[in-house]
Amino acid sequence: MEEKPRLEVLTTPSNYDGVRLQVENVIVKNRDSFNFKMTELPHMEVAIETLKSGTADLLAMSIEQWKSMNVEGLQVSAFLPRREPTWVLVSDDKPEYLPYGAKVVCELELIKRQLLRMRKDLAVFCLKEIIELESLNFNFKNSTTEDELELLEKMRTENLIDGYVISRGKFRQIKSRVRRHTLGMQRENPEQEFERFSFISPPLGGFTVLVSRNGFPNSEIYMLNDSAAEICYEVENSIYESLSDELKPISGIYVEQKKLATILRQYVKLIDNSYSLTTGEFYLIPSFYGAGLSRQKLKSNKNSRGQWKPRQEWQISSRIERGPRICIHFEVLGSNSDVSLEMVRIEQIKENKFERGKNVFIQEIKFLIDLLQQEHDDLKRIIVGLPDEYNAAKPGILQL
Repeated sequence: MEEKPRLEVLTTPSNYDGVRLQVENVIVKNRDSFNFKMTELPHMEVAIETLKSGTADLLAMSIEQWKSMNVEGLQVSAFLPRREPTWVLVSDDKPEYLPYGAKVVCELELIKRQLLRMRKDLAVFCLKEIIELESLNFNFKNSTTEDELELLEKMRTENLIDGYVISRGKFRQIKSRVRRHTLGMQRENPEQEFERFSFISPPLGGFTVLVSRNGFPNSEIYMLNDSAAEICYEVENSIYESLSDELKPISGIYVEQKKLATILRQYVKLIDNSYSLTTGEFYLIPSFYGAGLSRQKLKSNKNSRGQWKPRQEWQISSRIERGPRICIHFEVLGSNSDVSLEMVRIEQIKENKFERGKNVFIQEIKFLIDLLQQEHDDLKRIIVGLPDEYNAAKPGILQL
């Protein structure tokens, strides 16, 4: 009987990011292939020094820790499957049904602006602001994440606030049973006027890596590596690092790998009487004729209630390359949440075509943000019938 490879994996106590639980699940799932030994150390700094000294093989950490700590002499040996990066609103009601002027606590500027884009009447505070407003006695210097979560839940149950926004990792640490509402990107009925706005996640959330010393044979643990997560991180991190320091806190970036059929189903949802397909979108629609369907043909395949009924005999056009796609989502919101720039790009994985698409995407982001921030000079030509303000100079429409 062949002896299983022995791997000692270092971990730290839960850091409210989901890393510890995910690593435990990976070890349980792959224990038939490896002889694992998991060792817990009190702090990440201690774990890094222990790994460097050669007394262990791997160290589990989040990508935020990898980017922010001293990891000289170490390498990323494997990416684990990406955890859900979306944040959640802890409240009794969905964000659409919160009372008028509801008080919500949110620490991230990006999600604060996304909430105000959805509902201008919300009063969104950070934790320090609401503590000062309510004159509460709380010592931030000696507090822990658990103390802050307990305070947030206490304020909610005592009706001092109507809800608070936290990461999924922190939500799992709440001891009492509470309702949570995902601030995600899924839109079940995109054609409806009052459908919830999408919340593109803050960058680089949900990535867990297994770190080793330089020279570690990564091929020995290839089965632990999630190639989709690795590609998504490389693309997402490149876009994030290309942004200025001013844009990073207010930009949402999410890169995912999707099957072609999933993308097609999403486009089919958009086909209704109020939506006009573009040339590029016609290319994605599966067709029995192999070159897309006419607008009239698409409308004729709805029932009496206007619901979409795809034909069974349709097949994917031969012009479309098979295989999964890399989907890149990006948005940046202005200071008053009235103006936002949202972009989506879909690229093939085959032959690393997503690399060129990523570079083009970065250039498009910079161009469009500069364009939206340009000031408009006053018009020299007077147009009869329009007020004088129409000809006056105006600032750019996107104010960061």
